[in-house]
Amino acid sequence: MSTEQKYYFFLGNTPDLSLLELKSLLSSAPTQLSPLLASYDGELNLEDIGVRLAGTRKIARTLTSCAPGQVLSEIATILRSLPNKNVAITDYAELKLTQSEIRGLKDQVDRPLRFVSLDTGEHELVMLAHQHVAELNLIRSGENIIIAHTVWIFDAEDWIRRDRNKPYRDIKRGMLPPKLARMLVNIATQGKSGLSLSDPFCGTGTVLTEATLAGCAPLYGSDTNPAAVTGAEENLLWLKSTFNLPDITAKFSLTDATHLHSFVSVVDAIVTEPYMGPLLDDRNPLPLSKIQDIAKGLDKLYRGCFKSWGKILPVGGRVVMTIPSFAVYGRVIPTISIDTISSLGYNYISSVAYGKPGAVVIRNITILERQ
Repeated sequence: MSTEQKYYFFLGNTPDLSLLELKSLLSSAPTQLSPLLASYDGELNLEDIGVRLAGTRKIARTLTSCAPGQVLSEIATILRSLPNKNVAITDYAELKLTQSEIRGLKDQVDRPLRFVSLDTGEHELVMLAHQHVAELNLIRSGENIIIAHTVWIFDAEDWIRRDRNKPYRDIKRGMLPPKLARMLVNIATQGKSGLSLSDPFCGTGTVLTEATLAGCAPLYGSDTNPAAVTGAEENLLWLKSTFNLPDITAKFSLTDATHLHSFVSVVDAIVTEPYMGPLLDDRNPLPLSKIQDIAKGLDKLYRGCFKSWGKILPVGGRVVMTIPSFAVYGRVIPTISIDTISSLGYNYISSVAYGKPGAVVIRNITILERQ
């Protein structure tokens, strides 16, 4: 039996992006164990990282490690010291415990147990949080089984409230979910508070509200749509009032993203989902030539943006931006290329495709640093 301290991160629906977020927030890089699971050996301040994370569903901490044949007896020992009346066990190790073995464990500990395997799915995280259920996670590590206790669960209701309750909404311009916006902000700031941040396509202001909660200041929001500029400002005021925040230092402007330098003199980071062309219907797509024209127009727009942004970003300042490409007619049509971006004075760090399988518009979340 071993009690080596280790944390396990259960990743969200875009695990590659979740890992990039973790690398930005942790002092050392986590190790990916499976598509949806990563481990971390360093010290972890749960209170601090818990209010920052957006791409992780839950965190568990190692209690013990043992041979598969000792799992039930180890669980029984652990449960005798847990104060929670209700306990859930999730078998990520796929031990295939029999109903007889589970009943025997219940009889030993004399308390309610909920057991699920990967065949039946995971426990509902909302249920675990609301009913104060202790969860033990069984994770395979070589020939041994890790028993890890869930110590943090993401607050789904809080994310939903920030998405649905804000006063200004625009389904055509506000497609960026708060969780995704926070991940982009975390990656751009690398977990540092007090950095200035700009969103030059601010839309409904989701990036700016999440940047506020991440401790960024001052903030700069701009757009070419007057309703978006006033709506984003209204949403930021709503955030301050709803969450009882101190004064927010933010400036807004009706400014084209290709002329951001006329509004902002210097900024530490830029996070944005830019204009990505007209909404495309995968059931009735535009002709190929029309989509190619859209891609060329976006290439020109983004070139202008990067030229302007390069005038106000310091060396090493990050741009985290959604760059679209179009999957149509059995091919992928890109917009601006990484080579072009590099020629405009930026180093390419990484990129992750985000979106539903089969979507026409592929949102390539791209991380860049000013040269």
